[in-house]
Amino acid sequence: MIEHLHRLAAHAYYCDEHAAGRRACERLLRLPLAPEREEKVRANRTWYTRPLSDLAAVQLEKITVKPAQPGWSLFNPSIVRHGHDLVVNVRSSNYRIVDGKYQMPPEDQEVIKTRNLLVNVESGGVQELLADYTSTGFPVTGLEDVRLNSVDGCVVASATVRDLSPHDGTCRIAYGPVAGNRIESLICHDTAAGAHEKNWMPILGRPLWLYSCSARGRVCTVADTGEAWTVTAHAESPPVARGFRGGSQLVPLDGSRWIAAVHEVAFAGRRIYEHRFVVFDEAADWAITEVSPPFAFRETRTIEFCAGLARDGDDLVASFGVNDAEAWLARVPVADITTILEPAT
Repeated sequence: MIEHLHRLAAHAYYCDEHAAGRRACERLLRLPLAPEREEKVRANRTWYTRPLSDLAAVQLEKITVKPAQPGWSLFNPSIVRHGHDLVVNVRSSNYRIVDGKYQMPPEDQEVIKTRNLLVNVESGGVQELLADYTSTGFPVTGLEDVRLNSVDGCVVASATVRDLSPHDGTCRIAYGPVAGNRIESLICHDTAAGAHEKNWMPILGRPLWLYSCSARGRVCTVADTGEAWTVTAHAESPPVARGFRGGSQLVPLDGSRWIAAVHEVAFAGRRIYEHRFVVFDEAADWAITEVSPPFAFRETRTIEFCAGLARDGDDLVASFGVNDAEAWLARVPVADITTILEPAT
């Protein structure tokens, strides 16, 4: 059956049978596949993936504030509802991606620099998010791909950081409460030797992150126990989740259900990111129960990266970056999203 589905997934595109090819890819990703086969399936699927506007009513808005420095980029925003406000952190960096490679201004001497901007969606007010910490001098500076949370009336920011003393340049997660526009104390613990840690997904209102959708075949959360990160394994992951990567925050949907946006990576001569909405049931030990079809927010077969999701009345607002160069918001009715959800198994 796997061979038949794989041929169908590969050839349906040329017969203009996109729905059949899409179904074949989805069937395959729910089966045990050799890594080489799975990589080919994911590459094939990029030809069938649809923009979100084909699945739901969506309003797109580009974030056009001034970057942290002239000539820098704006990308990978993270939105959160904090009280009555929608607040977005927008990453601003000194590099561009040219022919798949990072390119920094000559005066920065190959150092990748990141600064962050806090934007109030309603008022348009902008402040730079500052963090007090001692740098090691590692040539990747600043808080990368911040995620915002709102816990006990306080905005909390977590991010990947590589130059935080006394750590060693490995990608690590650090976090801290935001007072005004400043993180006065970053908390960061040692992780497994040599292990890069990125893209943990905050659980809204909790001092807790989703660590992985499929680590060791299970949904895993991570918490700070005071001196270390503690990873807890929960429900068994469905096969379709084995390629899921973070991702936005988890925000309440209804009852015990939470929803998030995750991404999956395909390699087709270059990296291509695709997204899904995913539902987790806290009452079922954080089991993944429903998933949307894969989609692109604006443009298929490119790099888009969603780092934020917030509830705004009857809508969900997703924040995403494009090609490490642009920052966008996508507003979608909750009812439209729930309509396209399918069982995860």
